Amino acid sequence: MSDFTENTDSLEADASFEQPLRRVAYEAGMLLGLEATRDEQAYHRRRLNRHQYWLEGYGTLAGMRVGIDPAPDENVTDPITTRVQVGQGIGIDGLGREVLIREPYGIDLADWIRAQGATRLYAGYNDTTNVLHLKVTVRHQEVPVGMQPVLARKLNLSTDAVQPSRTVDSILLELIPELPPASAETRFHPWAAHDPVADATPAGLTGSESDYLETVNNANATAGAQLQLHARLLHCLDDKGISAQLAADELEGGARLLLARIEIDVPDLDALLETTKEGKPLVNPNDIRVNNLVRPFLVTASQLGYLLANP
Repeated sequence: MSDFTENTDSLEADASFEQPLRRVAYEAGMLLGLEATRDEQAYHRRRLNRHQYWLEGYGTLAGMRVGIDPAPDENVTDPITTRVQVGQGIGIDGLGREVLIREPYGIDLADWIRAQGATRLYAGYNDTTNVLHLKVTVRHQEVPVGMQPVLARKLNLSTDAVQPSRTVDSILLELIPELPPASAETRFHPWAAHDPVADATPAGLTGSESDYLETVNNANATAGAQLQLHARLLHCLDDKGISAQLAADELEGGARLLLARIEIDVPDLDALLETTKEGKPLVNPNDIRVNNLVRPFLVTASQLGYLLANP
């Protein structure tokens, strides 16, 4: 986890799926500079990201379990220091980028609540049930490290100019107040930054295609269902194309990978906000519920093999 804010240019470039990738065409005697090195890195990095986005999907591969420390205990009756903990694990975020949590992380709930404004917290508060809803998300984030001296490129820029010499692939963990969706999305949603695939057979099929689909379905219902999905995928990009269907200010949301949803019983949010000024523990772990199974999971070939062998 990092305190750095990811460069928006990097997010926009990672989401530009429609842009052709460029790699360096090396030739003897060619003078190559900084731009060529960056193009070479971007080519290999974004080629992998696109493979994972289009062919693998997004979700948890293993681990990244969200929990509460300490665990609920009937002997605890008052608010105590309580942390949201995220365990080690690996997955792919909403833009096809690897997220690797190599060690457990904890967020002190009292400190986090004190850092939030009333408007932000009320975005996740249900005043009918008196429950504060939070979601835990993770996404890839680049972190510049290894500062070292460089030659100043502008007049009077600095006599001791420094720039990062390396970029580390890191992560950004976030707690976000948000009410849960009214109903679960049931449509097939293989790509996080694109719309779900329509449930109905597309209207754009030709007469021959419709007849062929009906023939296959009559002969074998399983093959017919698969072909119908293929027909929907054939037309799923007709309206908006290959580019990520997110505005620039929505890219962070599209990149986030949901890990869990948390419910905290808060009888009076205004009173809780008033208590934050006193610097005391604010939460009883018995009032917190965590659901890790609402997250998307990635299904690998080994998982499918296991499920077929163990129906």
